[in-house]
Amino acid sequence: MVTRIGSHAQSQIVLQATLRTQARLFDSQTQVATGKKTQTFSGLAGDAQRLLNAKADLAKTDQFLENIEIAEQRLDMMLFSVDRVDEVAREMRSLFQSARNGDTANVLDVPNMAKQFRDLVVDLLNAKDNERFLFSGGKTDTKPVDLGNGIYTAPAPPPYDDGPDTGYYEGDDTVNSVRIDNSFVVSYGVLANADPFEKVIRALDNIAQMSFTEPPTADELAVIESAITELNEAIEDNGVNPTLQNIASGIALDQNLIAEQRSKHKSVKVFLETKIGDVENVNTAEAVAKLNFEQVQLEASFQVISRIQRLTLNTFF
Repeated sequence: MVTRIGSHAQSQIVLQATLRTQARLFDSQTQVATGKKTQTFSGLAGDAQRLLNAKADLAKTDQFLENIEIAEQRLDMMLFSVDRVDEVAREMRSLFQSARNGDTANVLDVPNMAKQFRDLVVDLLNAKDNERFLFSGGKTDTKPVDLGNGIYTAPAPPPYDDGPDTGYYEGDDTVNSVRIDNSFVVSYGVLANADPFEKVIRALDNIAQMSFTEPPTADELAVIESAITELNEAIEDNGVNPTLQNIASGIALDQNLIAEQRSKHKSVKVFLETKIGDVENVNTAEAVAKLNFEQVQLEASFQVISRIQRLTLNTFF
């Protein structure tokens, strides 16, 4: 008759130890594969709340950076339009000054040139960021400038129509704003009915509606002179009305304010990402070493289990 050693208790102890080793091995494999210490917040013990707070702060920082990126893109496009309108105004002022010399007005085809540049100004003020009109205030889905809307009245010089007439404006008076920090909201942008824009449109439209005789009459030349004066007021610092460069400077100031916050948030983001990484990321070298150790332990445990299961009185002695 074959008898056995009473090894049940010992087998259970070794089996439980092996299962624990197998669980640790699985955890080590997961750490090496994912680069994370654990896949659950409970595995972080006291660091879980700290990690949640840091991730919430990072999400807010990312949102502020996204807001800033959108605002900067719009401001860049607006500044381009304003600068281009300023260039048009200066170019046309120079042309009108040349046209004051009698029959030059017809030689230069001033009315046609004025019409083309007027339409260019309209296109610049109808600039869009994706589907959003930039110069229409809160009515971002509405084209801000429409000279054919039935409200705007085109001039019929001479004499010069000295307005003002913002009937072309289809937007509202809302100034857009963007939140770039918890307690920092920046109002930015400009409306297409701003005084300098109206002056440029009206000056160009007056000349666009003209038919000059040869040589131009005194009344016709007076229209040219008035258009030059109007453009001067839109271009030059007259100490009373804002100019195109005043508008551009305001946009540039908004850009600087937003850029400062962008720099701050980027620094905060690096800090938070480092903080989060310290909490949840595993040291890869340590994890690999631990994995190798657990593998050796598990193999040894399997060998022990195998030997225990084969123990008998015959093999014991």
